[in-house]
Amino acid sequence: MSDLAAPNTPLPPVPADENVPDNADAEAWRAKIFAYYKTNVPTKIKMVNSKMMEKWAGKYDVLYQNLIKKYGPLGHPLPVSTLAPGAGGKKSMGDFKDSFINLVAKAAPQQLPERNVDVVKSKAGVQVNGLETSTFTVCSRVRPILPHELEKEGGENFAVIVPGQSFEFDYAFGPDSNNSEIYKLTTEPLVERCLNGQCGVIFAYGQTGSGKTHTMNGIMDELCESDIFKEGSEVEFTYLEMLGANIKDCLNTDPQPKPVAIGEALDGRILTRNVSIHPCADSSALKALVSKAKSLRSVAATEKNAASSRAHGIGIISCTDVETGVTGKLYVIDLAGSESAKDSKKHDSKRMAETKQINLSLSNLKECIRARTMASEPGMGGIHVPYRRNKLTLLIKDVFEIGCPRICSTVVMTNVSPLASDVSHSSNTLKYSGPLRVAVGKGKGNLQKDEDDPANWTNEEAEARIREAHGGEIGDVKAFVRGLTGVQLCGLPEKEYLVRGGKEAGKKVYLWMWALITDAKTRKRRDDGTIVTKEDEENERQELVRQKEEKARIWAEREKHLRKEF
Repeated sequence: MSDLAAPNTPLPPVPADENVPDNADAEAWRAKIFAYYKTNVPTKIKMVNSKMMEKWAGKYDVLYQNLIKKYGPLGHPLPVSTLAPGAGGKKSMGDFKDSFINLVAKAAPQQLPERNVDVVKSKAGVQVNGLETSTFTVCSRVRPILPHELEKEGGENFAVIVPGQSFEFDYAFGPDSNNSEIYKLTTEPLVERCLNGQCGVIFAYGQTGSGKTHTMNGIMDELCESDIFKEGSEVEFTYLEMLGANIKDCLNTDPQPKPVAIGEALDGRILTRNVSIHPCADSSALKALVSKAKSLRSVAATEKNAASSRAHGIGIISCTDVETGVTGKLYVIDLAGSESAKDSKKHDSKRMAETKQINLSLSNLKECIRARTMASEPGMGGIHVPYRRNKLTLLIKDVFEIGCPRICSTVVMTNVSPLASDVSHSSNTLKYSGPLRVAVGKGKGNLQKDEDDPANWTNEEAEARIREAHGGEIGDVKAFVRGLTGVQLCGLPEKEYLVRGGKEAGKKVYLWMWALITDAKTRKRRDDGTIVTKEDEENERQELVRQKEEKARIWAEREKHLRKEF
């Protein structure tokens, strides 16, 4: 007997009077119960399987009577409206399909805002008494319902998650959006970062089967046709796959490749060992490498996805300016899908271990983003960002390090399924990622102006400060500054400093500026927004010492009196 009775399965005939004796064999009862489900509740016919028959062995007559109470006499099923707790049964989400669809239509906006604003670039110009050097643009993408999902029984495969509903994002993309549109708004600005010697990161986060790999593969395809092959720039490509501490170079052709290692040098630089780096002379060379990397991704069937990515896929594009030698980075990261207990209930021990590693690294990534956005507020630079806990966050350290000497822009692409059956997981995904965007640049009110923060300098102040610190090296400071204010100078890429001031002097001024930017970000402030100077800190330290000495003196006096009394 097969485990699942399909409609085409031959079954013993049901007695004409439908009165099956209590001592009849299980196959006869199975035939009768199958016929009942097929007539009264065909959407649940899959329940007639060996597990059900074993559970009700010896009590098939009781089972049949329960079915009649729940779904009505054979051939006369009870109306859906009567199938509620206390009225013979429990409703499923599919029973409320029409009601849900109407509610979603009422809650969804009739028209989404225009998406032609360059949010990624505008966020990098945010200034709250200090330039925000690492920004996070948070987007959502709701995938379309797939044809095979519409055919699934149960009635639960209808859309309840739509763009612009209840959650706020910088960009919201729906089922009609394509990868070209998403690339233009989210990734094209990151290519500019990379070409300028800065850092850009885009990663897709969400439930397995929510469209992350489709989105990231589309972005990689668009990158191959982009302006990244700019004259005077050398392009290199690397593709890694990461699960916990296990890292694989997908493009390494060695028969026995050495293990990939990622670590941190004493000077703070991130070092990679045994990683193959592939020069790309043109678009076709990058296409070939991207195609090979896609084909070598580790996938496995899960409850939600027949080809689920079982590790994080990390594409790294490096662009080096030939004239100055400055290198920018662009990371395109296809995160492995998060899974709920329902998604992983049929996993074996190996799959469960994978799921644990995936969910742990995703949790750490979210914690790092939250901590970094909190640290962006003036006076909050002392917040710890735990990027060293995980190899993925260590690899993109620049995004999280307060003292990173270049501007970084990160795009979080939150992918969700529209299906009612996935609504719990989708809702959790949106709740986790949505608030990440509002933390950036909130700041405190009535902040005392930090005179040593370059972002607060006027053009005249910038000229005076640079002349005082590096006038002898730069020469014509006015020509170097070129009418820019402090905040505009802070936003200039490193290679521009080297072009304006020469490689050696320009580098010195650049590093000096970024040391001042970092100092300003980590400067302590009181709750009222005033700055705690070094003199203030020393005075406070001395006051604590004085209070401690006074407390010790008082206790010594008390002990004298106690000894006299006893």
